[in-house]
Amino acid sequence: MEFVEGKLKEEKWFGETVFPRTLLPFHRCEDGATTLSPSFPEREGGETRLAEAVRANRVWLDEQLSRHGAILFRGFDVRRAEDFQNVVEAFGWEEMDYGIGDATRSKVIDRVYSANEAPPEVLIDFHHEMSNRKEFPSKVIFFCMEPPREGGETSILPSHIIVEKMEEAMPEFVDKLGNVGAIMRLWNPKDYTTKKMFRRTWPQILQTEDKAEAEKRALMKLGCNSVKFLEDGRAEFEYGPLNPIRTFHGGRRAWFLTIVGYSGKPEDDMGLSFADGTPFPNEAFKTYKKIRDENNVNIRWEKGDILLLDNLAVQHARRPGKPPRIILASLCK
Repeated sequence: MEFVEGKLKEEKWFGETVFPRTLLPFHRCEDGATTLSPSFPEREGGETRLAEAVRANRVWLDEQLSRHGAILFRGFDVRRAEDFQNVVEAFGWEEMDYGIGDATRSKVIDRVYSANEAPPEVLIDFHHEMSNRKEFPSKVIFFCMEPPREGGETSILPSHIIVEKMEEAMPEFVDKLGNVGAIMRLWNPKDYTTKKMFRRTWPQILQTEDKAEAEKRALMKLGCNSVKFLEDGRAEFEYGPLNPIRTFHGGRRAWFLTIVGYSGKPEDDMGLSFADGTPFPNEAFKTYKKIRDENNVNIRWEKGDILLLDNLAVQHARRPGKPPRIILASLCK
């Protein structure tokens, strides 16, 4: 069997490129569907084997990911964490350890983690995975083991679109980011004080409660410029001056560092200003959110779905939903 192209009701077109690219096994498609890939192995009894197909079509899939930024594999026989790990390993990419990541995750098996363990009703806003770290994954892969009863979509957004539209709408703001830079402050708690926490505590991230040692590890591993320990127990990590916009392979630009926070409310978990001390204009936040809201795609999960993202090109978010929702994740260098 071979891959065939599927369609999502929610998909968007940016120029001549569909977002995301949806791939189905041949038997899920109507007669006359056009095959896309060189080869697709078949299980005895007609069940497709995605891992073998990925291994046989690595180059082609790499090209598709580079072009589209996101690929949704739907309708394949992927049921367990072990099945998902087999697919991840078939791509041939090196594992990215999540040790210094911000989100609350648990390891399930070797290369597979839970997705963010914040309660399902909590919004997690658009971001690139681990974008504020020295090292970050180039690929993020999600697997739906159990879809949510309601809501809980993973939303995706092509990051270069934000750059282009922010340049059109607020050119002076974007120019100042490039010329002056921004200072970003992130706050992590010492202990969990609310059930709605979706970021890890600083002792969890840095593997110590000793402040002197924590500061040393933060400067070495997180890439921040300074660390302060506040009276309420939080640690403040300061980054910058930096430009939230970065240029990666092929010259494609990404709005790599969020300016609206991971909760959608910057005041809750981060502070931003220009490097000269002046605040960001409110209009910048409003414009950014408008562009984000007009250009994202909601992936309504189906059991067995695998979503492959180019983390250097695509932001992702989690919509509030109702349990059960079991989404697993794997990060690749």
